[in-house]
Amino acid sequence: MHAYWILPNREQSDDIFASDGETIRPLREILDPKLRPEGLSLGVPTELLEKCGPGAFADILFAQRFPWDNGAGQVVSVSSTAGLDSSGRVIHIGLLFVLEADERPRFELSYLGLCEADKVYASTLNRRLRSAGVDDSWAQSVRDLIELPSAVGGASNVALDRSVVPLRSLYVLGPGGLTKKVASRLRWLRTAIVLLIVFAIAGVWCSVRAASGSVGQERPSDAAGRLGLE
Repeated sequence: MHAYWILPNREQSDDIFASDGETIRPLREILDPKLRPEGLSLGVPTELLEKCGPGAFADILFAQRFPWDNGAGQVVSVSSTAGLDSSGRVIHIGLLFVLEADERPRFELSYLGLCEADKVYASTLNRRLRSAGVDDSWAQSVRDLIELPSAVGGASNVALDRSVVPLRSLYVLGPGGLTKKVASRLRWLRTAIVLLIVFAIAGVWCSVRAASGSVGQERPSDAAGRLGLE
């Protein structure tokens, strides 16, 4: 397993830098831009920032998985926000893993070689990813993504409407926060069942009313026949 910190681009320079926890060098020396999986994000997508709003920026974790080395390995990235730069733009910190077949990311990368500002965000990201707590839905979504079978192809922990490539995703972000797609589908299924029951009851009631109306209506000729007036 090869693991690297993707460092915040505080100067908004053309180069993004990465660190193995001790030394720092341009990311392009580690992962050739020409070989990067299409759709690989090196930060939190703008779409998620827009949906969450500034008050929830610190909660966001965005993770992706892509096949690597002709499917023999994987590239996994996890990103979170790391405050603002001097111009007020959101900057990001992340972890990048280049894995061999059947390897899983281990969140044990040292951050002692990072600058003091980056250490704070690296420590928080490490802690969240290593925590077993169930009260952090974003961290849980990352763990669920990592446990997906490697044969699924490109995947992300949360669905994006503006993704440049189709990615399988396990969670959706809505007004109520982050929810697992299975739970969302079950809610829609329950709603559909209730509506079907309502429509069925309404259909039966209408049929009964129609039948009652037809029984109560007599043709004049029928009534006259019974009275001997024909």
